[in-house]
Amino acid sequence: MTRIIDVSYPCEKYAAALRSAGVETVMRYYTRDSVPSAAKRLHRPEALALSSAGLRIGIVYEGRYGDDIDYFDNDAGLKDGAYARMYAQHTIEQPAGTAIYFGVDTDADPRKGKDAINKRVIPYFEGVAQALAQDNGGATYLLGVYGSGAVCQALLEADMVQLTWLAQSTGWTGYKQFLDSRRWTLLQAMDTTIAGVRCDPNTVGAGISIGDFVLPVPAVAALGTAPAKVVNARNGLRLREGPGTEFGIQRLLPYGTQVHSLATTGTWTSIDLQGDGAVDGYVNTGFLIDGANARLGSATHLSAMRAIPEATPPAPLAGSDASFVQTLIDNGSSAEGIAAARKEAKSAVAGYPKNGCAAHLSALLRQSGIMVEMTVGAGKLAARLEKRGWSRIAVGQQQPGDVGAAYDSTDPPGSDHVYLVIKAIDDDRMLVTDNQNTANEPHTRSAHGKDGKTATEYFLRP
Repeated sequence: MTRIIDVSYPCEKYAAALRSAGVETVMRYYTRDSVPSAAKRLHRPEALALSSAGLRIGIVYEGRYGDDIDYFDNDAGLKDGAYARMYAQHTIEQPAGTAIYFGVDTDADPRKGKDAINKRVIPYFEGVAQALAQDNGGATYLLGVYGSGAVCQALLEADMVQLTWLAQSTGWTGYKQFLDSRRWTLLQAMDTTIAGVRCDPNTVGAGISIGDFVLPVPAVAALGTAPAKVVNARNGLRLREGPGTEFGIQRLLPYGTQVHSLATTGTWTSIDLQGDGAVDGYVNTGFLIDGANARLGSATHLSAMRAIPEATPPAPLAGSDASFVQTLIDNGSSAEGIAAARKEAKSAVAGYPKNGCAAHLSALLRQSGIMVEMTVGAGKLAARLEKRGWSRIAVGQQQPGDVGAAYDSTDPPGSDHVYLVIKAIDDDRMLVTDNQNTANEPHTRSAHGKDGKTATEYFLRP
């Protein structure tokens, strides 16, 4: 029976099944980068769901280019360590004294003559250690490493890490020697599927603590018991993953949105959007005012907004597809995000970009946290999104984050296509991202087919 697994995507909906299958700890990821690893990132609602099911949580940090030895240097270590510490303490509320493993997901082979361990890996971990030990009032965490036997051995001998996680790649330098030394904390095996979750099983060294943890699950608060506040930023207020501008933006809260404030950290406030006592994110405190005394434009503004629910749509459930829309837009807007999607789609479709629209969009969805299957075929992908609960939206009402579907089921079939809306210029013209632009950037498209493209039949929205 496998007790410890590592998983590279959100798995809260499988938490109970995993626990029933005998899993005790789920290793999950932190990362400060938006692409391509944002889909791996653990969020607090998932951490609470895992803890509620009786599962413990372990953490591994992965940099954007964690499989490229040239990524590793002292500066990257300082930045990764500082982010991981802040995210652990303020977003996840990971208990002090538990561990964060930092991944070196490549074979830093000293036989190649590059002296990669001494010139790259050790300076990186010096930076991480410095950031984790900085005397700034933050929580302290044990430092671990995930990597080859040679990397684990070198960092132990340099007295830089307390915990080691030997990667499953048996061909990497020093694997057998470090395996036989029994100095590893965790030993990763080849991937498998447990309770519907694709994962890597792991073995723990005899009598060794791996630095995992369980979160205390807060009692569900009665709706509205937290102090009511209202967003007073005319152009909307950014909801962030942690208390600071270095944390990612989850979504934009419209002017007049009512929230429940939970706790204040410096100039930042953690808020609850659903009235259940759980933290949904952090906002700048200066843009919140007391709901009871708010006069936003007129004395009837708040009551009018409550009377018209569509004026301030309810916040998406954490972990649902809707909660990843802003990340999806960010990835679909950036050259790096589009390039990452292109690379994944190319591996799935022979002759890409031809006939690759669904694969391209599948890759964008997946790297943004919406874990659809890699799909070939526009109609097939649209159907899968509808099965996930996405709703059809009429042409002319599209907004950023919607998926346009331009296809039919006639024989012979029409010009099938799916794409992501980045910006609605008007009720027809849009800025979109798909496989049709050879540059890694969005381009314009007409919803009604005025540009010679197939007319869009409908849009899908989570």
